[in-house]
Amino acid sequence: MPIEGDLRAWAAALLQTGVRIGVDAETRLRDVQAVDRRIMLKLRDSGFDRAILLVAATRSNRLAVSDAAPIVLPNYPVPARSALRALAAGEDPGGNCLIML
Repeated sequence: MPIEGDLRAWAAALLQTGVRIGVDAETRLRDVQAVDRRIMLKLRDSGFDRAILLVAATRSNRLAVSDAAPIVLPNYPVPARSALRALAAGEDPGGNCLIML
């Protein structure tokens, strides 16, 4: 993070055609809204262009995302398949995305 003393960090950082993408990985979602707030603040403060929320594809995580979808998913407008296709081609996915693997 470019803020002195700020200990936050991305799990991974990607550079796709000049676009900086921060990746945050979650194995177990308990409070999707809190995770989303944390990522959106990290995105704002880091100066990165995009964020990917990478979530383990478990039953409980799917349920948590489904329950919070109306509030959280507008922050991740790019469908996972489209984002994965763009990333594999070395291209900008065009926005934030939530990917379950």
